[in-house]
Amino acid sequence: MFLRKLLCISLLTAPLFAQNSTEAIQRGADLIRTDDLKGDIFFLASKDMAGRDAGSLQDHIATDYIASEFLRLGLKPMGDDGTFFQKMEILTGRPDAQQTTLSTTINGEKHSYTLGHDFTMVRQSIRNASACGEVVFAGYGISAPEFDYDDFSEINVKGKVALVFLREPQANDPQSRFMGTWDSYHAFNWHKIEELRKRGAAAILIVQDRTPRDVKPIPPTSPRPSGQPSYALAGQMWDIPVFLIKREVADQLLAPSGKQADKLQAAIDRSLHPQSFDIKQSSACLAKSYSDIASREGRNVVALLEGTDPKLQAQTIILTAHHDHMGEANGHIYYGADDNASGVAGLLSVARAMTQAKLHPKRSVLFLAYTAEERIFLGSYFYVTHPVVPLNQTVATLNLDMIGRNEDDANWPTPADHNINMVNVLGTRYNPALRRVIDQQNRHEGLKLDYKMDKVDPDSLWSRSDHFWFATMHIPQVEFQTGLHPDYHTENDTWDRINYPKLTKIARLVYLSVAELANTSREISFLPAGVSSTGTPATKPR
Repeated sequence: MFLRKLLCISLLTAPLFAQNSTEAIQRGADLIRTDDLKGDIFFLASKDMAGRDAGSLQDHIATDYIASEFLRLGLKPMGDDGTFFQKMEILTGRPDAQQTTLSTTINGEKHSYTLGHDFTMVRQSIRNASACGEVVFAGYGISAPEFDYDDFSEINVKGKVALVFLREPQANDPQSRFMGTWDSYHAFNWHKIEELRKRGAAAILIVQDRTPRDVKPIPPTSPRPSGQPSYALAGQMWDIPVFLIKREVADQLLAPSGKQADKLQAAIDRSLHPQSFDIKQSSACLAKSYSDIASREGRNVVALLEGTDPKLQAQTIILTAHHDHMGEANGHIYYGADDNASGVAGLLSVARAMTQAKLHPKRSVLFLAYTAEERIFLGSYFYVTHPVVPLNQTVATLNLDMIGRNEDDANWPTPADHNINMVNVLGTRYNPALRRVIDQQNRHEGLKLDYKMDKVDPDSLWSRSDHFWFATMHIPQVEFQTGLHPDYHTENDTWDRINYPKLTKIARLVYLSVAELANTSREISFLPAGVSSTGTPATKPR
């Protein structure tokens, strides 16, 4: 009787193991076809989709398209009320220059400053807000225990106006205790603002950099359509005033202390010891104002392929891509074929391959198409603050953003015609175990994997997509992208300029990597301080 039961169990489970065999997984890769990818991009980047501006009718049509594929494939809806949609309110508005002001009181003397000359607004919530408070110098506004550095160790910023530097200590120094010339996530404004907001700062003044990066500009430099409104999530996302100020203004605020911005920054960079202090007799008032405020609905599209291993199914691999683009402006449609219909097509192709090959992964796989990446990663920020699977059960995140062209960027010497088989892989400096998986699976596809931006990232591309928020939460993440090109954020980013053979190979590599991660119990560690130039971990894993 026992042998009969054992035989029945073996017969029932054998198909599951067979369907997760190397041969079965490879058959799934063969199901990823160029024509399917081309069809997805042709639709998403068509004229009728009008550039898929976040929360627009056309963007909602794109989310319907993605959700209908998830439904057809039999994936589990993970959105609101049993749907595939995770909804959020997005506000749009235009800065009101007349009502956006900065004034200070220094040693009892009042000063007023001019928007556009002395200060400018940093992207933040679409909410009228004002704040006054004593000024506290908070160094770089960084708390990084992995680097034994904390600007807040001897100050309290609650209710005060925080004065902070851009980037991080010893930026541009190859010998930096942080990450050499490669900025850690602490350096970026998005994380810096969030850190100060959580600590209760009333407002933030960020000091203009005295040592700009010694790099060539992106041609054209970070192009965006002019005349469009600002976007933000409704709610508390960066709801305090945040201005970027000239160093001369910072020196005026520091004057009662007898110190200057340049000397303070040099002292921090030299010693890697915080110099934070309250500035007596120095206070500031900031006011930000918007007009034409309107609301629209944004949608993340979320679906789950449930794992089958009772011990591992709660652990989740997340595959992501953003579905929005720049919309229309100045009589032009910004089609967004590479950015990022290509990433959505890649995500859908992996979902199709895993379901049509009837894989039964041990871990679960979450397919997540974000909204509003082009508006400072609003959809991904909303997700990490409202996760549909617990963040502590997220094993790794793989992000697809612009995976369809050949890199043609003045910051890199290799011409486009030498990049026809190249894809950049970003973020593995924090996650070397992910690099090993990707390298191993690439033996099947033979792509040129370029990890150059894990050493030097002059365009700051690692910080400019949705995986960034996962890194700030010490969740392993990696991004695939094929690099910048002259059509980036222009009306020339069209479906007919995509390198479809390369896109197909990238999609297959991503599929193989996801399948490998989902069918193993291997732990993927996040190294908060990354690895050194020799590949040696700088800190213990999370």
